[in-house]
Amino acid sequence: MKTLLSVLALAVLGGSSAVAGGPPINDVCPVCGKTPRLIFRTFTDKGTVIFATVDCKESYEKSPTRYTVKPKTKKD
Repeated sequence: MKTLLSVLALAVLGGSSAVAGGPPINDVCPVCGKTPRLIFRTFTDKGTVIFATVDCKESYEKSPTRYTVKPKTKKD
């Protein structure tokens, strides 16, 4: 039983330490144009897209082709 719990704990901890989708690919919400927050995110084949609000996230997920995700701007 201890072995099973150890394996499950490692699986959960190992899975949560990996960043699914990688770092955000945008620094502006594709729906409203405001500053996004990492808590509101979705994972796409292009990477992690972040949004300003949960409403923005839901709108994007209903119709992702309607919105353009602008890549992060490089800061020198």
